[in-house]
Amino acid sequence: MSTALLSGVIERTTTEMGNTWIIGFISLLAISATWSLETVARSEHFRLGHEVILTCCNKTWSEMIYTIWKIDRGGTVCQISSGVNDQPLDSCNDGKVMLNTTSGESYLRIPEFSISDEGFYYCESVYRGGSNSANIKVSVIVAPPTVSAWLEWEGSKRVAVCLAEGGKPAASISWRNTWNSTSTTAGTIKTIQNQDGSYSVERRLVLPDVIPMGNLTCDVRHPSWVEVHTVTLPIPKAASIPWLHVIISVVTISVIMATLGGLYFTQKHLCRISPTTPSESKAPQSQDYVEEVEPYASYVQRVNSIYNSSADLFT
Repeated sequence: MSTALLSGVIERTTTEMGNTWIIGFISLLAISATWSLETVARSEHFRLGHEVILTCCNKTWSEMIYTIWKIDRGGTVCQISSGVNDQPLDSCNDGKVMLNTTSGESYLRIPEFSISDEGFYYCESVYRGGSNSANIKVSVIVAPPTVSAWLEWEGSKRVAVCLAEGGKPAASISWRNTWNSTSTTAGTIKTIQNQDGSYSVERRLVLPDVIPMGNLTCDVRHPSWVEVHTVTLPIPKAASIPWLHVIISVVTISVIMATLGGLYFTQKHLCRISPTTPSESKAPQSQDYVEEVEPYASYVQRVNSIYNSSADLFT
C-alpha cells in the first residue's frame, strides 16, 4: 500500500472514530437529560394530626427493584428503604413506614402529621426498565397558636404581656384599650422560632402610671382562624404604678403605728390604775375595825373607872 493510500485510510478512520465519539457523547447527554427529567420537584401541604401518604412513582412492587426515601428535617437526615434483594432499613424510627397498596404500588405513610415532620423528602425508585425520583417539600398548611395574656411588674412599671405560642406561620398581635385608641401597634414585639418549626410571638405593653378604669384587649390574628382571637385584661380604676404602692405603704404604716400607739397608751394607763397592794387594801379595814371597837374600849374603860371608884370607897 502506498504512503498516500495509507494516509487516506488513517484519515478516514480517524474521522469516522471522531464522529462516533461525538455521536456517543451526544447520546449520553440526551440520556442524562432524559434521566434528569424523571426527577420531579413538588410541594405538598397537610393538616396537623392527619394521615399523610407520599408516593414516588406508580410502578407496582413486582416491577420495583428498590425504593429509597431520604428525609431531611432541619438538617437532620434519616432514611427508609426497601429492595428486592435488600433488608428493609429505617433510621428514622418515628412511626413512618413504607407500605404497598392493594394493587402493589409503594408509598410512604406518616400516621399522624406534626410540625416536626416538615422537611424535604427525596425519593428514588429503580424498576425494570427505568428509574424515577422525586423531591417533595412537605409542610403544614397552618398550625394555630395557643394564646395567653397577663400583667407583670418590670421595675416600678406594670407591663401587659400577650403571647401567641406554637403557631405556624407566626401570629400577628396588637393591643386595644379604652384610653388611647392609637396604641394598637404599641409595645415591643419578639418572635422566636421553636425547635419543632413553629413560632412564638410575644408583645409587651408598658402601662402608663395612671390610667382610667377599663379593659385592655389583646387581638391575635392567624391564618388558621376566620375571626380574631381576643384576650381581655381588666384594669383597676386609677391604677397608679408607683403611687399605688406609696399609698398602700403609707396606709399600712399608719395602721401599724396607730396599733402600737394604742397598745402603749393602754399599757401605761393600766399601770396607773393598777389595784392596790394587799397591805394598802387592809389599812381601811383596820381603821374601820378600830372605829367599830372604839366604843367597846370606852365602855370597858368606863366600867373600869366605876370599878376603880368602888374599890376606892372600900379602902
